[in-house]
Amino acid sequence: MTSTIQHILTLKQAPTKYGKAPHKPVLLLAVIESFESGEIADNWIEVNDDLVQRFIDIWKLLVKTPHIPTFALPFFHLKNEKGQFWKLITYPGREIPTTKSKSIKSYRALTETVCAATLSNELYIALSDPIKREEIKAAILDKYFGIRQATQYPPQKVYSTKIKQQILYDPAQNYARKVKQSIDEQPKEIREEFVVMRSSVFRKAILEVYDNQCAVTGLKVADAKNRSLVDACHITPFAETYNDSIRNGLALSPTFHRAFDRGLIGISDTYRILVHPKLKDFHPEAGIKQFENRDIILPANSEFHPSVNYFREHRSKFGF
Repeated sequence: MTSTIQHILTLKQAPTKYGKAPHKPVLLLAVIESFESGEIADNWIEVNDDLVQRFIDIWKLLVKTPHIPTFALPFFHLKNEKGQFWKLITYPGREIPTTKSKSIKSYRALTETVCAATLSNELYIALSDPIKREEIKAAILDKYFGIRQATQYPPQKVYSTKIKQQILYDPAQNYARKVKQSIDEQPKEIREEFVVMRSSVFRKAILEVYDNQCAVTGLKVADAKNRSLVDACHITPFAETYNDSIRNGLALSPTFHRAFDRGLIGISDTYRILVHPKLKDFHPEAGIKQFENRDIILPANSEFHPSVNYFREHRSKFGF
């Protein structure tokens, strides 16, 4: 057993009335599974919605105590472990705001000051190797959760799958109210993480039904890690409506996403592209105006087509 694995199996866990805090081993499992999926391929672990989603999914599977699944805590406190296998990289000129007990203040404080964590060379090499990675994963499951057989830990995203089913199939009536209620039911300190998790599920669901292509241009591109460069756009803002149903979404490339959010383009009741007169298109033959009056690309399943009512709200808001 290497020194790094020894350190991982002797994590500092805060004592609570429910027992030792399980946050750090859950986060390490989320990181390991991100290496398995290819979402993490370099020694650069960003604070992003995919990792938050994995953290919450694993938490819901493994943690049976009433501990609160605060993602920011283990991401911050792993830096204090023996062996220094976890190092935080902050944005230039920024300091991490902490409480009187020297803990991270919030998820937002983490995202605004920390751009990533890096692993020790020994741990990074181990997690890049499928065999060693599986050994570390099994050791964590055994040590912290008493799981010694793979069948006891099904590779299922039970919680996020449930959210995805809501996004895809729940009826429109009272949908936003139910979403807001589900978020408000969470402890105050983790509501932001649950919104981030829903955002991750929404993005993946939208890209899936639109086949990873921009609804305006048909652009379908991905990076070296096979991550789509197309965005998932809310038609009516989630922050205002709590509506992340599939019919309140649209797949757009980043430029068209910004144009839509700023009211420079809209969509008609017949799913045609509208361009607002206030748009300044300096090269219309190669810019946004070339798509004016074209039909958008819709999901193959009409059940997932965006709602014309939401497009009407968007047009009304921006004066189309």
